[in-house]
Amino acid sequence: MNQQNFKQPQKSSKRSKPRKPKQSAEERVACQKCEKQKHKLRTVMDVVNRIQWDNIYDPETFVVGYLDRFDGILEEKFSNFDWSDVTTVDDWETFCIPKHRVYYFKINDKVVWDRTERIDLIFNQRQPMCKDCNKS
Repeated sequence: MNQQNFKQPQKSSKRSKPRKPKQSAEERVACQKCEKQKHKLRTVMDVVNRIQWDNIYDPETFVVGYLDRFDGILEEKFSNFDWSDVTTVDDWETFCIPKHRVYYFKINDKVVWDRTERIDLIFNQRQPMCKDCNKS
């Protein structure tokens, strides 16, 4: 095969986008942690136990948003729930739902824990992972 007939494609000297300034390895690792690593969201029972046993919270002021199988998302006062295991309570006497149906907790119409939005203000976990990143 004749190598003189084979030509390499030429690279264009013009760039369509300007280059971003290079980050140091430490900055890249920190920002990758912020963007890719989700904080571990506390469970429903962690939040329930904190509300029940921590003196800074008044259980009477909390509202629970939960998924009803037929009516969609409903809200009920925290104090109306029986937080024990669903299999151990009598359905006719107490109000108890499976824990996986709880979607959020509110206090004075402000959401303080939300499973879908990954908000956890009960345990103060909505902080950025690194100081250089402004994402929360």
